[in-house]
Amino acid sequence: MEQSGEASVTGRTLVEAQFDPGIVPYSRWIGSFWLVVSVVGILLIPFWLLFCFWYSHEYMRRLSARLTTGAVEIRKGVFFRKESTIPLNRITDVRLHDDPLMRMCGIRGLRVETAGQSGQSASSEGDLVGIVDAVAFRDSILRQRQSILTGEEPAAAPQRIEDTAQVLREIRDILARIEQQGRTG
Repeated sequence: MEQSGEASVTGRTLVEAQFDPGIVPYSRWIGSFWLVVSVVGILLIPFWLLFCFWYSHEYMRRLSARLTTGAVEIRKGVFFRKESTIPLNRITDVRLHDDPLMRMCGIRGLRVETAGQSGQSASSEGDLVGIVDAVAFRDSILRQRQSILTGEEPAAAPQRIEDTAQVLREIRDILARIEQQGRTG
């Protein structure tokens, strides 16, 4: 996950999700599985494997998710692109999920659920597979959601070490001037 301070319509960006390259083999396996299950699709497997080399990389290039001070923004899709903005105050749950194939590829899924959606079969507008450190991204969403619901000040993005060092130097200089004035006065 990458910390950022870029602003958007829904607020300042707090966290930008990074995606694991394990999505590429996962998508190849899933597509191949469904072609085998359909029996007729077995003939299409060679074409699928050629197509999915391009498609998987293109899909991953266009996949993005970020947490802002007011929402979770998701963009995905190659041919049929989907952009979702999920306001934090509408989020009811953020679930982590994986299956044996996901574990084999070393990835996890994250599902953002809103009011009116529940159960295993319900579709989610915020279904993401392959977020690097999905647990930390989920926790960031839940912390920001809690701060909005309780009316607390939204979590600030952590300052860079250089900024903190500069502030400390300025404080040191001010204290030195005050001390110097106290000795002369």
